[in-house]
Amino acid sequence: MLCLGKTPDIVIMSDLTLLWRLWLTKPRQIATWAPSSDAVAAAFVDAIATAPDEGTIVELGAGTGPVTAAILAAGIARERLCIVESDAELAAHLRRRFGRDVIARADARALEPFFEARRIERIAAIVSTLPILNFGLTAQRAVLDDCFERAAPGAAFTQITYLPGSPVRQRHLRLWGYRAERYRRIANNWPPATLWQYRANEIKPCGDRYRDICLGRLNSD
Repeated sequence: MLCLGKTPDIVIMSDLTLLWRLWLTKPRQIATWAPSSDAVAAAFVDAIATAPDEGTIVELGAGTGPVTAAILAAGIARERLCIVESDAELAAHLRRRFGRDVIARADARALEPFFEARRIERIAAIVSTLPILNFGLTAQRAVLDDCFERAAPGAAFTQITYLPGSPVRQRHLRLWGYRAERYRRIANNWPPATLWQYRANEIKPCGDRYRDICLGRLNSD
């Protein structure tokens, strides 16, 4: 049984209670203690409005599902969605709410084999509520590289953060061949949020400097 509106009665804990409990036990893995507001979910929907008509819409770190619900309510076909959540309890919650066909439990830091297994060849847009600020440099780049390896030209990776600046440092993005743009500030959320968009440059830089940073030969700042 699916519920695309209110949480079913059989789900005892509210989204807020579930997320709060998980955040208390693993704060570096759960981005925030409160589900994204309707305003944040609407901003994510706006961010993918200009995505190509063909290709998969990938959501990373779906949490309790407010962004997923908004995307579905906006009329995006279920067949185009791939919703990824690494936490077992949250993934189970999402499957009860939206069904097993669009929900996958996977590690966003190792998406290439996952995309291969799912036969996802073209990605139209990526939306993310991952705690990417807490990821190391190697993991941050892996998330971006695996997504943009299959991304359509001009595709955007839209990432939430609760700080004003980009959660992935722009100097690192430039080294890796990406550019960043602040997309929207959302005050109607707790905590207040900002959406950033990352896009791939047409020409990627040489990876030698990035490798040196990872090996500690250069200052990563």
